[in-house]
Amino acid sequence: MKKTILLLTSLSISLMSMELEYGTGTFSMEGGFIGLTSRISTDIDAYSLVDRHSNMVSNLYYGYDFHLYDSELMKQAQHSYNNMASLFNNISPIDVPKMEHRIKGLDANLNLGYDLIHQDQDNFLGLGLTVGISMPTIDSISANKKAFSLTKEVLKKTKTKVETYKIGPSITMQKSLNRYLSVYGTGSYAYQTGKVKNSYLNSKFDVDGTFQSYNFGLYFTPFTDEYKLGWITFSPRLFATVGYRYQKWDVGKMSINASGYEISSEMLEPLGMNFVMDSSVGYFGVGVSF
Repeated sequence: MKKTILLLTSLSISLMSMELEYGTGTFSMEGGFIGLTSRISTDIDAYSLVDRHSNMVSNLYYGYDFHLYDSELMKQAQHSYNNMASLFNNISPIDVPKMEHRIKGLDANLNLGYDLIHQDQDNFLGLGLTVGISMPTIDSISANKKAFSLTKEVLKKTKTKVETYKIGPSITMQKSLNRYLSVYGTGSYAYQTGKVKNSYLNSKFDVDGTFQSYNFGLYFTPFTDEYKLGWITFSPRLFATVGYRYQKWDVGKMSINASGYEISSEMLEPLGMNFVMDSSVGYFGVGVSF
C-alpha cells in the first residue's frame, strides 16, 4: 500500500493540483454470500489522492480521485448462515461457524467536464463525465477452530475479487464564504460492469450494477499568491480540507460460497441477491495547487 501511495503521489506532482487525504469511517456489505441476508459493518481506513477540480482551457476542467481502503474484520453471526438451510426441504439445519470478512482495495475515478458557472478558482459549478474502476478484495475465513462434520478442513479461507468499470455523469461545485473559507460538493452516479472471482469456487461471475459517490466539505486556504514569469502566471496556494464522503457499490445479483462448504450450483441459484457495499468516511486533507 505504501508503494502505491508513493507512486500516485509521484504521478500527481506534475499536475496542477494535489491533495492527500486520510479518513476513517464505516464499511458495510450485504447480500451476495450464502447466509449474508443481514447487513454487517466494520471500521475502515481510507487513504486518498484527490484533485476535485482544475481548469484546463477556458471552462473545461478535469478532476481525479484515488482511494485505498483497508477494513477491520467484519464478523458474521453464525445463525445467519444456518437460516439458509430452511430454503431447502431436503436439508436439515447445519452448524456453520461464524465467519470473518476483511475488505481492502482501490477505487479510482477520472472526471472531465465543463463549468456552467465559473467566476474564479473558488466559485464554480460544473457538469461532467466520470469514468473509473473499482477493485476491492474480500478475504473470508471461519472464526471457529473446531472441526466440522461437513468438511475435513478446520479453517477454510476464501478470497473474492471484484473488478468493475464504470461510467456516468458527475457534478462539482465550490462557493467561497470569505477570503479563506469555501464550501464544496461533488456527486456522481455511474453504470458499472465487470467480474467477480471467488477462489474457493474457482469461477468468475459477470455482474452489472451501479456506483454512486457523494462528497462535501470545507476548504480552507491560509496562503495564496500570484507570480508572473514572462507570459506565464503562477498562483500557488496551500489549502486544507475537512469533509464527509459516501460511496456505494451495487454489483448486481450473485451468489458465492464463502463458508468453506461445497454447495452445488443448483443450491446456489435461489440464494442469488444483489451484492451491496458502501462506505461512509469522514476525512481531512492537505494540498497544494498552482
